[in-house]
Amino acid sequence: MTAAEHFEEPIRGHMVLVPTPPPGGFTARDLPRLMEVIDARFELLDGEVVMMAPSTHWHNEVIDILKFALRRIAPDWAVIASEQGVDLGSTVPEPDLLVVSRSVVTADSLAFRPEDVHLVVEVVSRGTRTKDRILRPAQYAEAGIKCFWRVENESNAIVVYTFELLPEGGYAPTGVHRSRVVVDRPFSIDIELPEVTW
Repeated sequence: MTAAEHFEEPIRGHMVLVPTPPPGGFTARDLPRLMEVIDARFELLDGEVVMMAPSTHWHNEVIDILKFALRRIAPDWAVIASEQGVDLGSTVPEPDLLVVSRSVVTADSLAFRPEDVHLVVEVVSRGTRTKDRILRPAQYAEAGIKCFWRVENESNAIVVYTFELLPEGGYAPTGVHRSRVVVDRPFSIDIELPEVTW
């Protein structure tokens, strides 16, 4: 193969307005205004707007599978949400799924306080490994969120790693689940993990 044959087209893109943060940075209160001017998915990290990478088909399928499985068995007090933030002040991460107290959910909800979030789920993609395996668990544990799931793609099979918050802080692993998730927190959960097919 010659150098000319190996040449790849340059990566092309389009302009996206990323607002300049005010002194002290943006916070969760700024989300409605930011959504009006940013034409893409984003999160806040230390007051700065951070664009989110596109999701893979596998990632989106797994979110749908887990969301609908959890909705079928969720108790009355719980809402299963997606594409909603966790309000950590100037940082607002957006987990793939959340279990939130029904009492705080409204039609206009954009982000929830950590004390109202009982479970966060992150589905790992090639472009989110460091974030989902290291940064996010640290943020959620520091915020006091009791339960965290990390979902991995192992040969196209769904594998769920479950964690619970330790009294002294940080998460302790509570299980590795293949084909079925059985846990008792944040509520009694027994769900099948089907093969992802399309």
